[in-house]
Amino acid sequence: MAELTLDGYTVRGYRAGDAEALTGLYNAVEEAAGGHPGYTPDETDSIIDSVIGDPDADVRLVFASGGELAGAGVVATPPPDGYRVDLWGGVDPSWLGRGVGREVFGWQLARAAEIYKQAAPDAEWTLEVGANLADERATRLFERFGFGVARYFFEMLAPTRAGIDAPLPAGLRVVGYEPPVERDLYEAHMEAFSDHWGYQRREFDSWTGFTTRSDSFRPDLSRVAFDGDEIAGYVLSYDDADEARAYVGQVGTRRPWRRRGLAGALLADVLGAAAAAGKSHAYLGVDADSPTGAVGVYERVGFEVEARGVAYRKLLS
Repeated sequence: MAELTLDGYTVRGYRAGDAEALTGLYNAVEEAAGGHPGYTPDETDSIIDSVIGDPDADVRLVFASGGELAGAGVVATPPPDGYRVDLWGGVDPSWLGRGVGREVFGWQLARAAEIYKQAAPDAEWTLEVGANLADERATRLFERFGFGVARYFFEMLAPTRAGIDAPLPAGLRVVGYEPPVERDLYEAHMEAFSDHWGYQRREFDSWTGFTTRSDSFRPDLSRVAFDGDEIAGYVLSYDDADEARAYVGQVGTRRPWRRRGLAGALLADVLGAAAAAGKSHAYLGVDADSPTGAVGVYERVGFEVEARGVAYRKLLS
């Protein structure tokens, strides 16, 4: 198995209780690049539990001699029939310039190659890593290892308020999230995102583990739209590290109901509910080249670009 050794540091896999330290590192990296430090330990734990095959083998945490988490690397195995290996992590800004990032990233590539050889040596997999566009150290590192720019993303922020003019399309009804719709919601999400860039169909337990069953999930700030007994669209929201913010994690509209204003109506409802819950803002992430015109939809209900991100890719075959 690929190993990572750094003189003067303690290196190990992920254990129960590490979520707070890893989340703190994620937020420090994001804030240093001008982004929003909104990750929560609950979110980190739910993703590790739901997406990482073996937390001890597929995560490396690098601790300095004083016990501080200096860097981390996470390798996410693709779901069944998937193709994309997500690489997450980074170096705490106070530990930059000491070679930690280069060594951790090299380990991630080696571990990804091992997983590939074990799981799907005849398939064509892709390595993907992302960063805030302003994080020049990270983007230079990716390019040094042969990665190329694949896609750009926006993080968008909106003030919460009631009364946004975005009427619900005729014939539809909207309800808050309730557990009995979970299975149908999962299928609706997989269908709605099947034509989006980067789509991988995840298994039910994996997807629900970091969405509707996550401790950070906010059913009271989530909405599901029905046309008769069929789900037409949905918005799922979560807690943010900043208590004044709500995080809108998933916005989906199934193809037959697109371009009728449904997503805007659902978001307007959620923004009103978030205001009533004491939230001042809501934010979300979106593909800058979304084929559904999502950026324009979000702008019409008050969202504006707060930060820009970039995804890099490299073929693994």
